[in-house]
Amino acid sequence: MNTWESWAAGSPAGIVLHSVPPLVVFVAAEAATDLRDKLTDAVNAAFTEAVHRAAPTVRERSRRRKSFADYCADARRAWTPGVKITPAWVRTVTSCSRGLSSRVAAALVAEVAGHER
Repeated sequence: MNTWESWAAGSPAGIVLHSVPPLVVFVAAEAATDLRDKLTDAVNAAFTEAVHRAAPTVRERSRRRKSFADYCADARRAWTPGVKITPAWVRTVTSCSRGLSSRVAAALVAEVAGHER
């Protein structure tokens, strides 16, 4: 079936198949593959560059984490006789989390009680 017959039969696929020379189809297929490879390389290069630029920010956040002993030491330095040791007070003087503040408060209360004996 030639292009005219494909058109008369209402077959768009036949029209396209007979209207486009096989060499053009081959070149287009090769170009699409090359284009895909070039786009993949460009995306990989952009991602690598973005990771390198973001690296200082990641490093800044990965500074040494404060330990439980560090929070206890901060609370110990801030405590003065007459101050009631509560988790809320510990949070205000050490900026630790709610979960940790109760542990730090309990440790400091035990320490203070041990010194008062």
